[in-house]
Amino acid sequence: MKFRTFNRLAGFTLVELLVVITIIGMIIGMLLPAVNSAREASRGMQCRNNLKQLALASLGYEQTHEMLPPACTQSGTVPNKKTDVAAMTPLNQRENWIIHILPNLDQATLYEEFVAYLKDNTKGIGESFSTITGQPSMADIRSREISTFLCPTDRLNRTPYVDDSGNSWGRCNYAANIGTGQAEKMGNISWWSKPNAKGVMGPRMSVRITDIKDGASNTILIGEIRAGVNSSDPRGTWAMGGAGPSATAKNGFLGGQAYGPNAADPANPGYGDYVYNCKQALLGTDAKERIRIGLPCQEGAMTNVQATNRSLHPGGVNVAFADGGARFIPNTVALGTVSNITDANALDKFSELGVWDRLVLSSDGQSIDADALQ
Repeated sequence: MKFRTFNRLAGFTLVELLVVITIIGMIIGMLLPAVNSAREASRGMQCRNNLKQLALASLGYEQTHEMLPPACTQSGTVPNKKTDVAAMTPLNQRENWIIHILPNLDQATLYEEFVAYLKDNTKGIGESFSTITGQPSMADIRSREISTFLCPTDRLNRTPYVDDSGNSWGRCNYAANIGTGQAEKMGNISWWSKPNAKGVMGPRMSVRITDIKDGASNTILIGEIRAGVNSSDPRGTWAMGGAGPSATAKNGFLGGQAYGPNAADPANPGYGDYVYNCKQALLGTDAKERIRIGLPCQEGAMTNVQATNRSLHPGGVNVAFADGGARFIPNTVALGTVSNITDANALDKFSELGVWDRLVLSSDGQSIDADALQ
């Protein structure tokens, strides 16, 4: 009698499979941080490239007009530099610095669309329904998404800002440096003339590159900001002027509520940026949650007066200097002594500035040691 023999097929046992899966999981776990780090490095590089483009466009504007563009201009502003400008809201907007430099960013057509409306001095960026025959509406113009204005690290910049009329505004992640004073006061020559308050681009005011006494390579021209918590938050809005949407102000020793890059004070959750519509009911997040996600703001604000540089890059923010260069500034950059000075004349006596203040100020006369930025 013959017996058939069977050869057992070679294969993995259940235990062996589990071991292999565990090893693969460990390898993936080790590689994932490196992959994420490489992706963030690429996104950070893109942000710095965007900053450089915006800085060079601003410098091109300065060469043509012998002055940098103003950070913002309000509708109905009286050309009297001894008075404060009107409080910045989404409704009283004229050209901000980004609109001024559009032709230098290969956006001449978009610029001309704005000009078609703004030739009429009664019209403003904040109008929603005004139309010109054959032209897109102002609401359509300002809602455009432009890649140069967006940092890929900020996932919130995909959600447009929606104003009280229900119209969208396009997002951005870059802001002009107004200075250490709050936005409205910086439209007053008594504040703008002070070395311990003046940045580079103010409300209806700005400087020439030759006015920057601290050196163009030591003075922030443009820095990163983040798009708002949700569609009700105007922070990071390219066509809108004022601190928060497209500028930073009062982010130094004056006040200290938004002092330094990515500033947040867990002990004072009501502190932070001071921007239009920062109310718990409208933003849908409480003060502690806004701190947790890195976007604190003071409740009850109905104007854009104060904001600091913010980003989602680990440990700091990218900025462009007035010479066109860009670099990363860590959150640990040295800060000065906080002061609540409200009289511009008192600024002349204040000297306890931090490294961050000196980077923000354009004519404080104090040089920066590169090692101080670490």
